[in-house]
Amino acid sequence: MFLYDVAVPELSLNNLTYESSCDIPTGARVKVEVSTHSRTGFILGFSKDNLDPEVKIKKIEKIFDDRPIIPPDLWDMALYAGRISFCGAAPALRVILPRYLILPDARKIQERNFYCDSKNYCRENFFNPIDSERFDFYINELKQGGRTLILFSRKENAKKFFDSLPDELKKRTLLWGAAGTEKYWLSWLDAYFGKFDFVIGSAGAIFAPLMPQKIIVEDEASRNFIIPPVLNVSARDLAEHRAKFLGAKFITGGRQPSLKTFKDFRPEEKILPERKNIIFTDIFHYKTRREEEKGIEGNIPLTFSLIKNTYKELMNKNSVIWILDRLGDSSEVFCARCGEIIKCPKCGSPMRSENDGKILSCKICSQVQDLPEKCEKCGFEVLTGRRPGLETLEKIAGKYYEKIILYVDKPEEDSEDDKDNKKTKKKKKPPVKKNSLFLTTRSGLELCDKIQPSLIAWLDLDLELSFPGHDNKLELFSLLWDSYWRGREKNSERKVLIQSRRQGMNTAKFLTQGWTKFLDYELAERQEFNLPPYGHEIELEIEPKASKLREKILDAFFGMGIFVMDSGDETEPLRLNLESLEPLEEILNAVKFSSKQLKITVKN
Repeated sequence: MFLYDVAVPELSLNNLTYESSCDIPTGARVKVEVSTHSRTGFILGFSKDNLDPEVKIKKIEKIFDDRPIIPPDLWDMALYAGRISFCGAAPALRVILPRYLILPDARKIQERNFYCDSKNYCRENFFNPIDSERFDFYINELKQGGRTLILFSRKENAKKFFDSLPDELKKRTLLWGAAGTEKYWLSWLDAYFGKFDFVIGSAGAIFAPLMPQKIIVEDEASRNFIIPPVLNVSARDLAEHRAKFLGAKFITGGRQPSLKTFKDFRPEEKILPERKNIIFTDIFHYKTRREEEKGIEGNIPLTFSLIKNTYKELMNKNSVIWILDRLGDSSEVFCARCGEIIKCPKCGSPMRSENDGKILSCKICSQVQDLPEKCEKCGFEVLTGRRPGLETLEKIAGKYYEKIILYVDKPEEDSEDDKDNKKTKKKKKPPVKKNSLFLTTRSGLELCDKIQPSLIAWLDLDLELSFPGHDNKLELFSLLWDSYWRGREKNSERKVLIQSRRQGMNTAKFLTQGWTKFLDYELAERQEFNLPPYGHEIELEIEPKASKLREKILDAFFGMGIFVMDSGDETEPLRLNLESLEPLEEILNAVKFSSKQLKITVKN
């Protein structure tokens, strides 16, 4: 008899031990019993656990495959993803594979022979801020032949690139779709049996069974490649690991490189923004109007430079974007007498006011409720807003300009059956009309792919730096860089106007020096504090009820002499930086926990 470790993806269960008299290859599917129900499992290999001889071991009921049907690179990637995310192979297989392969009535498919040679791995970079030139480079790679997988940070960009392909290439290309549908299963089979030479898609396309000879990751520095919520790892990192396993050519591209690529390869920066098109306006030293609205504390600064440049572009029938990262009328609402802030009844976060102060919306969980008539604490009937947002900005901008579009997600119009159920409203973006002033948040930079704005203005850059985390400066620089280059035609011009105080201006000034100067500065700072890409940033989210588990983990790290950032609030995660993941693996192997008790996020 042989003892095997079996992963059951449908239940996200790892390392269940079963016995069989047959020699079953690793990766083959088998039918096993779990809690009186039959499930499909995957052989992980011979069991290494020292089981009690008195423990009754269940037998494997059926062997579906006499050899692995999953391409070796996908199997290796599943094991790798399960290891670095600490979730295990079973949850990773559940994310990576079509459900038809993991359900109890797993479908039989014709087996294929696969071949790969890791010795052929090579690396290339192509960073150019002009989108059309990068697309031309990728098309040329397709014309050179070889099975190719191209990942884009957004599905809209994947579709745009697919539509730009010449007809002879488009016929050989599969546009990867969303998982979970019959169409997805058919697409998976088409890629598996080699009916297409090329696969194009967003992060999920990394799971296509193409056995690629080239893997291209466009916009490789984007956070959109993170695959939540189970794996919580980057498709870009999975792509690099897969290319090394296959011996494929791995190409990274984008408007700027990731810190990891810059540190290891230092790609050349060829184009810098023109200094004349970057306008810095210090809110305290430039002539500034501080516009306020009745019932809301605080103001929105509008420098004369902003007002003048916006008016000039609109008069020339161009489009302008103003960015302020605060939604609603105001960021929070409080009692004018006692100062009590109205908080979300569901998660306890401050709620912002929307729709002329008629409703309140939670920033965290999107809970919606009507504005109360009086303070619940003291009964006072005057409630005041604080920190004006985009809806207030819309009223202020209306004093200066006519064609204004508030470009944020808006609820659909109420139906008769849905007027009282605000939580079920679908959201949509307003129509895009060129030659207008668009008011939006940082996410509204997607407008650059739809229009050609001649001016993008950041109304309060210091607000962007107020977000927690060591990545905020890097993300802010990337947003500014995209503001200047995203969607621009090769010979067009665009101005970026930045309203800021001292802190924001320090980061913004790197815009004229380029990403080489900024990333050098950022790497030096990160190396000093052992932050990614020099180490790993770890977040351990522990269920508040599992206080003993929290204490065990803290004691274990303390015993190793590793500093852990603990706020003392059991609802907040533990945070730490590690050069190697080995101490974390050692501790997790020593303590017993379930996936419901502990969620682990590793940032590389």
